[in-house]
Formats: sequence, C-alpha cells, structure tokens
Amino acid sequence: MKTIVIAVVLIFGAAAVADTPRAAAIAARLSAGEKEYADQDYAAAIKTLMPVTRDPAATRAQRLHALELIALAQFIRRDEAAARDTFERILDIDPGYQLRDDSGSPRIREFFEQIKRDLVPGYGAAAELDHAAPSSATAGRKVELDVRAVRGAPQVTDVIVYVRRRGELGYRAIAAAPHGDARWRATWSLDPSRTAYELDYYVEARGPAGEATGRIASPEDPLPLHVAAGGGAERDRWYTRWYVVAGAAVVVGGATTAAIFAAKSGAGPGTLSPGTITLSP
Repeated sequence: MKTIVIAVVLIFGAAAVADTPRAAAIAARLSAGEKEYADQDYAAAIKTLMPVTRDPAATRAQRLHALELIALAQFIRRDEAAARDTFERILDIDPGYQLRDDSGSPRIREFFEQIKRDLVPGYGAAAELDHAAPSSATAGRKVELDVRAVRGAPQVTDVIVYVRRRGELGYRAIAAAPHGDARWRATWSLDPSRTAYELDYYVEARGPAGEATGRIASPEDPLPLHVAAGGGAERDRWYTRWYVVAGAAVVVGGATTAAIFAAKSGAGPGTLSPGTITLSP
C-alpha cells in the first residue's frame, strides 16, 4: 500500500512540474502578443495570440484577454467580419463582458455594443459605472462602497458587489441599495481575522431582465482591497470551502448542522437516531 501511495504522489508531482513550463509559455505568449499589439504590429499580434485562445491550459481570463486583443486588431485592420466572429466568441464565454480597451474609440465601442445587443437577449445600452471605495479596511468592521451610474442609469435596476477573500474560489454577492439619484451603496461586515489579507471585488449593474449592463472590473480581473487584522479572535472559516454562485444563497440544513456537531464532538457514526440529538450533562 505504501508503494502505491508513493507512486500516486510522484505521478501528481510530475504533472504539476510539467504544467509549470506550459503555464509560463502561455503567459510569455500573451505578453509577446500584448507588446506586438502596442507596437501596432496587428498581424503579428493576431498570429501570436491565437494559440492562447485554443489552449486548454490557458485560464478563462487569459483566453478572454487574448480574444479581445485579436478582435481589436482585426477591427483596426478593417476586417470587421473576423472582428465580429471574435467578439461573439468573447460573449459566448461571458455575456456580460466589458471591453478593457482604453483607447476611447467610439467606433470600437459602438461596434462591440451592437454585437452585444444582437447576441445577448434583453441587452440594452451599456451603463458606465463609477465607484468610491476605501483604500483599506479593518477585519471585524463594516465596509461601505458607493456606486454611481455616470451613463445609462435608466438601464440599471440592480447593482451587485461581488467580494471574496483572495485565494477563495467563489464570490459572495452583496446587493447594493439605492442611495439617491443613480447611486447605490453596498454595506457589509468583514469577519474578524488575526492576520491581514487582501479582498478581491468587482461590481456589476443589471438591467430589467437580469442581464449585465455594466461592470467595474470583472471576476477574472477584480480590484484589490487591503484588510488589516482586527476584530478579536478569528471565526472558524469552514464556509470558505463552499462554492458561492453569483446571486445564489446557500442554506445549511439541520442534517448538515448535526454532522458538524458530531464531527466537533468526536461522536462516531450511528450513535444518533435520524433527526434526534440527545444532550446529557
């Protein structure tokens, strides 16, 4: 049995080592494509970045970033049919995708928005959001984040702030409450922590049909918020093992609570009849 365990560890260890050069190669290719795009060598950028979009080892964020640069390069080269196909691939992956392009070109924005209207059911005009967040926060205390729709406010019916402690797999969804004309405020409390950590967050505006009409940052490229230690003893953070789905609430039933109680008390399996917990002094 020991031999089998060692073999398994060696196999997985070799796979992890093998994956590291591949991940580095993808990052290097993406960086090279970014430089070629910045140098206005658009044909070379398309050729360099295309393999990233097809590589199963590339992350979702890497694929989306590569696809956007390819689409922009195609549009600049006046190949609008190819640019449209590439933008459609982006929206197939993320219907709420917001362009990272900072050129300010109204032609690019209008082209992308039209594709989005054609492809995403219920999508209207995009909303442009701005927000005010503290530069840092303290564990165990409240955080407030104000969001303002500087354009397209009539298209916004809800604003959601998604937060997670860096390293966690899922985001927690926090609904922002209306706070004046075209403004919303999200307020939540941070769990106590003995150590400082980084909080990741992004903001999403939604329209009448629940469609994403605007974003600040994204799930793949969130904004950071430094959280200082505070609030006394840190709580048992068993909840961080859950996958938190955007907009969904997870309810823990009585059976799960009983299982946690049994695990912490050291009780063995089968000591309780179903649905019954007996406490003795």
